[in-house]
Amino acid sequence: MTKNNNFKISRRKVLGGLGAVGIASAGAGLGTTAFFSDSESFDGNTITAGEVDLKMDYRITYEGGPGRLEELQRIYNDPDGPYNPDVEVKELPDYPGTYVLDQVPRRGNVIDPTPWVESANVGVDDDGEFAGFERDELTDAGFPLFQLHDVKPGDYGEATISMHLFDNPAYVWLGGGLRRNASNGVNDPEQVRLDQLGATNTADDSALPDDDPTFFAENANGEALYYNVDGDWGGQLADAIKARVWYDENCNNIFDEREDGKPIDIALVLDVSGSMTYDLENPGDRSLDSQDEGSRIFEAREAIKQLAANLRTDIDGTGEDDRLGLVKFGGIDELEFPLTDASDLTTLNNDIDAIESYTFGQDDGSSAPFDPDDTPFGISGTNIGAGLYGGRQMLEDGQVNGRRQIMIVLGDGAPTWSYESENVDDNDEADADSSGESGFPSYSTWQDWSRNDKLIAMSDVNNTTAAADTVAVADEIKDDTDITIVSIGFGLEQVSQTGLARTTLLSIASEGVGEFESDDETGVKLYYEAPASVDLSIIFSQIAQVVLGEQVIAEGTLREVLEVLAEGVPLDANEFTDERDCYPPFLTRCLGFEWWLPTDVKNEVQSDSVEFDISFYAEQCRHNDGSNNPFAEAGN
Repeated sequence: MTKNNNFKISRRKVLGGLGAVGIASAGAGLGTTAFFSDSESFDGNTITAGEVDLKMDYRITYEGGPGRLEELQRIYNDPDGPYNPDVEVKELPDYPGTYVLDQVPRRGNVIDPTPWVESANVGVDDDGEFAGFERDELTDAGFPLFQLHDVKPGDYGEATISMHLFDNPAYVWLGGGLRRNASNGVNDPEQVRLDQLGATNTADDSALPDDDPTFFAENANGEALYYNVDGDWGGQLADAIKARVWYDENCNNIFDEREDGKPIDIALVLDVSGSMTYDLENPGDRSLDSQDEGSRIFEAREAIKQLAANLRTDIDGTGEDDRLGLVKFGGIDELEFPLTDASDLTTLNNDIDAIESYTFGQDDGSSAPFDPDDTPFGISGTNIGAGLYGGRQMLEDGQVNGRRQIMIVLGDGAPTWSYESENVDDNDEADADSSGESGFPSYSTWQDWSRNDKLIAMSDVNNTTAAADTVAVADEIKDDTDITIVSIGFGLEQVSQTGLARTTLLSIASEGVGEFESDDETGVKLYYEAPASVDLSIIFSQIAQVVLGEQVIAEGTLREVLEVLAEGVPLDANEFTDERDCYPPFLTRCLGFEWWLPTDVKNEVQSDSVEFDISFYAEQCRHNDGSNNPFAEAGN
């Protein structure tokens, strides 16, 4: 879990205007002795504007110390409370004192985060069909996420909230606000501590407001401290709790901090088989195959340029940049351009613009040996394993100590080509010795092969064999190196063998770290589905946040975070572009919210309580420009 005692507030500029489509809010209450809830919390979550439907799901954990399971179960299972009495709070067996308060949908073992996190991250079953959250499993909300009676210094809570749009793309806003920050009376230990801090009871001074939230907000961080005894305002808890809201792009319940001081090398492994010339809107019409706008390869080039433009330069003043290189694959791997510094953006853009996909009907390479200048052999096939080896070689050849190594593999279909090592021996007119291997070669054997050897070894095998060979190559890379493999299935819904393509690309991906870190990496595969209808750069933007670290929306004290949310935060589906992008339908996107009461907080918060909302608003993109801020009015 992430706990940072040095949060700094980060505000986002809020656009003006007023919208009135609908608001869904997530509320919460934290306190040291009292039960809190807010009838306006997480309420009215279905939003319709020309068929826009926003639904939510979530997973909530709480670190509150051992021995509290029965108490929490009584709160969350209260049949008279806002929760479904079927909910069962559970304590994580390997983490005493850490509780799963609830999750929706309640898939599988609620204790194990894997089913929920996998489903939030696309979710694929064994036959390649989507196994993500279904529309009827999601919630229309109407309840608070946190309702805790007895928070102590050192306690921590986190909610991952997953947003799902249906029917149409929409602009999404995040809002919220502090609804109550009460002292709930002052006992003797609290009074002693308040006196030590030099705090003044507003009820004892007729010149001071007794219960004015604006007064207490303005003076919360001032040298003069004020409190009251009986009102809803004047407590210290909202200013003692630390909080953060962020784009949780892998929906894993963890804030993945940005590693600004550690450069990365990215080998982008790109499918350039003939299907990449498909028209995105008319994939079945071969007459439209081209490299131009509207084709898959054009979309890929534009997304890769966005990625290149958002890599880091002169990281922490070290003079080091992130680097990007590209290997393309069809029948064999071909180096398109080597690892290049992000600051040399002109070179990168020129190299990216030069990428072309192969087309159907090229030379089938029925004779050998081959001249290096010959038309590429069998390139219209799909040999993902070859691309994986090419990406590994690029990263290993350019390895520099301290750099993280990432391979991003983009494929638009199931593997059709593989290698047959026994084809390369002394009887061929090629320059390699007999490998003594059959099937796909080991990496060391592959490294000894010339381009001609690779062409000779290529074999158009059945899909099942090609898929198994591909996964074996990825497993070798993951076993032997520190390379992280991220995979993208691009437009798979438009090609044959969709299920096999999806399961293969899912299987080659590395695993992300699960909800709780351990020595072994467990958790979600770093696989991303990119439907043809979704701007591919949005997917690259998500991956960049996972690789480089996730983007904070607001952080600081709970009061400061809620002040940002109260103004309205325009959420952006694509961090790469200057303009604000709509959220596409059907893709899951997550936000994380965490709070922590630091251990250096003392008796000044005894008996205090806070109530607050977290809200979402969606407005269809068509006929709107996203400027209508539903939270612009005071009190949202």
